[in-house]
Amino acid sequence: MNPTGFGIDLLAQILNGASLRHRVIAQNVANVNTPGYRRLEVSFEADLARALAAPGGGVAGVHPRVAVVDGPERVDGNTVDIDREMSDLGKNALLYQAAAQIVTSRIGSLRTAIAGR
Repeated sequence: MNPTGFGIDLLAQILNGASLRHRVIAQNVANVNTPGYRRLEVSFEADLARALAAPGGGVAGVHPRVAVVDGPERVDGNTVDIDREMSDLGKNALLYQAAAQIVTSRIGSLRTAIAGR
């Protein structure tokens, strides 16, 4: 039985991306009052979808990217909107929890198959 057939490699990529996004959101929140700070954002879902749609569907070469995002600027030059960051943090936490639960379930299935139960 091939563990990648269980989608564990895809789920690992999702967990890595969500983990990086959490760190970036935390950095944005920490700098909400820093004059001139530019909001950062993580993107990887579109790249992941393209890789899955491509012939072969390998996700090994897909990595999350951090980019500076333009947005409404306050008087002090900061572009962080704390409400948006908190919303993004909640969505990201749900994504991470769901992916982690699926990985746990799939690994449990593999253990059961190996044990022969």
